[in-house]
Amino acid sequence: MKKKILINAMYPEEKRVAIVDGDTLVDFYVEASGKEHLKGNIYKGNIARIEPGLQAVFVNFGPKKHGFLQLREINQEYFVNTPKGKRPRVQDLHKGQELIVQVEKDERDTKGASLTTYISIPGRYIVMMPGQERVGISRKIEDREDRERLKEIFHSLKLPKKMGFILRTAGSDKTGEDLENDLKYLMKLWSKIQTEAKKVSAPALIYKEQDIAVRTVRDYLTSDVGEVLIDDQDAFKRTKEFLRKTVPWRKINIKFYKEKKPIFARHNIEEQIAKIHERYLHLPSKGYIVIDKTEALTAIDVNSGRSRKEENVESTALRTNLEAADEIARQLRIRDIGGLVVIDFIDMASSKNRREVENRLSDAMESDKAHAEITGISKFGIIEMTRERMRPAYFETVTKQCEVCGGLGTVRNDEMIAISALREILTTASRGGLKGVKCRLPVESMNYLINSKLEDIRSAEKEYGLKITILADRELTGQHVIETEKTESLEKTREHEKPGELHAQKSRGRERERTGAVTDGGHGLEVKAGDLTDADTETSETIQMKTDEVPADERQEGQDSGQHKRKPRGRYRHRGRFRRRRKVEAGEKDETRNNNSGEADTAERLGEKPV
Repeated sequence: MKKKILINAMYPEEKRVAIVDGDTLVDFYVEASGKEHLKGNIYKGNIARIEPGLQAVFVNFGPKKHGFLQLREINQEYFVNTPKGKRPRVQDLHKGQELIVQVEKDERDTKGASLTTYISIPGRYIVMMPGQERVGISRKIEDREDRERLKEIFHSLKLPKKMGFILRTAGSDKTGEDLENDLKYLMKLWSKIQTEAKKVSAPALIYKEQDIAVRTVRDYLTSDVGEVLIDDQDAFKRTKEFLRKTVPWRKINIKFYKEKKPIFARHNIEEQIAKIHERYLHLPSKGYIVIDKTEALTAIDVNSGRSRKEENVESTALRTNLEAADEIARQLRIRDIGGLVVIDFIDMASSKNRREVENRLSDAMESDKAHAEITGISKFGIIEMTRERMRPAYFETVTKQCEVCGGLGTVRNDEMIAISALREILTTASRGGLKGVKCRLPVESMNYLINSKLEDIRSAEKEYGLKITILADRELTGQHVIETEKTESLEKTREHEKPGELHAQKSRGRERERTGAVTDGGHGLEVKAGDLTDADTETSETIQMKTDEVPADERQEGQDSGQHKRKPRGRYRHRGRFRRRRKVEAGEKDETRNNNSGEADTAERLGEKPV
C-alpha cells in the first residue's frame, strides 16, 4: 500500500502535515503562526558584533535576536582584506559589513538563529548551491549502477559555472528531462533573489521559504506516495502551481479535500497525534518505552513491562528491544527530536542479539530524512546516537513551560508548601517595619498550617507585633504568595482616607459575615467559605473553636482583617457588637450581658471607668 500525504491547513494558527502508511502515522509536521519559521529564508544583513574568542560574528538580519554566524560558514569572497596565503579570521571582517545569509537553524530558547553564507536552494530533484563549484549525488542513493547512471545524466546537463548541485533522493529514478526542467526553475529563482538583493538595504528579507504545504510536496512527494489531500483551497492552489512549474507533464494524484469530517479524523490519526504528548508508549508485546527530554539530551528507557510470552528472559528482552527500536525511530521522526539521544535497552547476554537490535534500529532510521549517527550497544546496554535537528521540535512549537513547576513535572507536597510558606512568613516578619503579612496558599496547605502551626503563628504575631493573615486560594497549585503591609504606607493611607471609605469598609465586613468568612480576629487567620469544600468543614470548625479560646483583649487587636483599614473612632463603644457576633457564632445566647462585660473589659484595660 502506498503512502498518503494529508495536509490540514484550514487554520492559519496551526497548519499540520501527516504522512501515513496504511493506518500508521510515519511522519508529522506542525507550523504554528506564533513561532515564525525562518529556516531556509535568505536575508541581506550586516555584521553587528565580532567575537574573536568564538571566531564568529553576530549578524543583524531583521528579527529581534541577531543571528550567529561561525567562521566556517563564511564564504571566502567576504574576506577581501585577508592577504593571500593566510588563513581567514573574523578579525578581517568589519562591523557593518553586508552579507547575504541564509537561516540554517531556527531560533531556539534564548539562542538566535544559526546562519550561513553558503546558500542552498532546493528544487524537486536538485539542490542548487550558488558560489560552490561541486556536483554530487545524495548519499542515500546507495546503488552503484544508479549512481553511475545519474552521474552521466547530470554531466549531460548544461550546468552553469560557479554553481554547485546535489541530486536529491527523489531524483534517483528521474530522466534527464525531469532534471533539466527542475534546473531551469532553480536558475530563474536565483536570478530573482539576486535582483532583490541589489534593490534592498540591510537588514532585509530577500527570499522567503515556501509554506508548509509546498515544502512538504517538494521534499516528501516521492514515488512511494500515492495520494496528496489538502483541506484548504489556497494551499491547494499554491501547491498545484508549484507542481505545474517543476513537473508540468507528470500526473500527480493531488486532491482538494471537501468532506465535512475533518481530514485527520477521517483517516483515524488524531489519536496517534495525541500520543505524541505522552511519556509512556506501549509496545505490542506489553512492554513500553519512556521518553524524557532534558536540556542536554533526550533519554529513552525500554522496559519489558508485563511481557511474558517468550520462553526465557533473554528472548523476552530481544523481542521487546526489537519492537522498541522500530517505535523509537518512528517517535524521533514524528516528534522531530534532534541532538543527542541516549537509549537504554533491556540488557541482553548474547552479543548476537545485541547486533540484531543495533541493525534493527539502523534499518528503521533509513527512511528518516534527518542525518543520524548511531553507536553500538555498550556494556551497559546503552546506545548513543545523534540526529540532525530539521526544524523546531513538536513540543517547542505547541507547548509552553508550566508556570508552576517550571518544566520539572512535579510540585512540592502540601505539607512542604505549608512549611515553606511559614518560613517565609517568619523571615519577612523579622525584617521589621511591617503592620501585617498576608499569605495565600492552596487549601490543603492552609489546613495544615491552621491545624498544626497555629501556635507558631500566634507567637510570631506577639514577637514581631504584626498581624498574620492566612488565606486559602484554590487557583494556586504547588506554591504560595506572600504580601506585606508596611507601617509607613499604612499611616499614609490613613491620612488620605476619605470619609466615605469607612462606610465601604463596614459594608465589606458585613458582606464577609454574610458569606460565612471565618476569621481568627486577633491573629488574622481567614478562610473564605467559598474556598472550602465539604471535606474542609472540619478545619473551618477547628478555626472557630480556636478563635473562642483566644482572650478577649487579644481578639480585639486586629479585629478588622482587611488591609489598610482604619479602625473607626470610638471603636470601643462598638465592642459589644463585635462581641455579640462572635458569641452568636459560638452558640452563646446572652448577648446583652456579654456586651456589657466586653465594654467593661476594654475600659478597664485602658484605665478608664466603664460608662
